[in-house]
Amino acid sequence: SLACKHGLDTMGIPGGKKCKSGRSGHMLQIFLRRELCDKYVYPSFPFGVPDENRNLPLSKYLADQAPIEGQVRITLNPDVFLRATYARMFTYSADPTYHENRPAFIKELVGLLEPVIGDEKVREKAAKGIFGGCPPDWWTPEDQSDKAAMPAARYATSDMAE
Repeated sequence: SLACKHGLDTMGIPGGKKCKSGRSGHMLQIFLRRELCDKYVYPSFPFGVPDENRNLPLSKYLADQAPIEGQVRITLNPDVFLRATYARMFTYSADPTYHENRPAFIKELVGLLEPVIGDEKVREKAAKGIFGGCPPDWWTPEDQSDKAAMPAARYATSDMAE
């Protein structure tokens, strides 16, 4: 009901309905700190086939003056994606109604999930499952919402210190 309230297309579930515009697509942009690209990103052709011609390392290719072309694949490593200062994700929804309502949708969704994500013990249990029993030394159970909301200027540096 929350998805319908905010205009998200729910045709994929029984009893769901189309979004207002009929354009249900979404784009996800994933940004990693530049110094992490060589370790977690590889140049590819469609369907993830590695592109050996651009494997220089990747950071050298990205820094070159020539136009950047082609696709890449990012390996999802929890050590990176669970740190709010290492990876950022941005979305765009093709349906203008849902795109405009997305911040309110996310706020309400976080509110519904608060009993789970708002409890340090539950976050710790989830981390143990994600990391196979023992979270890494850098992981702590506190809420990282404030770190995720940091200003864009914070991400303009290449200093890995937190």
